[in-house]
Amino acid sequence: MKVTNVTKVYRPMRKVGNLIKDIFRPKQSKHFWVRICEIAESKKDKKEQIKKIKEFLENRIRVYENN
Repeated sequence: MKVTNVTKVYRPMRKVGNLIKDIFRPKQSKHFWVRICEIAESKKDKKEQIKKIKEFLENRIRVYENN
């Protein structure tokens, strides 16, 4: 594949388009987005945040066992 300047600019824009589709059309997408606070007051708060995130992901991600 020939690499040109147009290709280098176009491909990152494709990723931005995928982000927008995932956010505005969540039912059609296989991906989802989570907004998480980056700052914790203490190590205890940090562990609680991580625990909540893990619980959320466990509940949100579905496994199809066809194999």
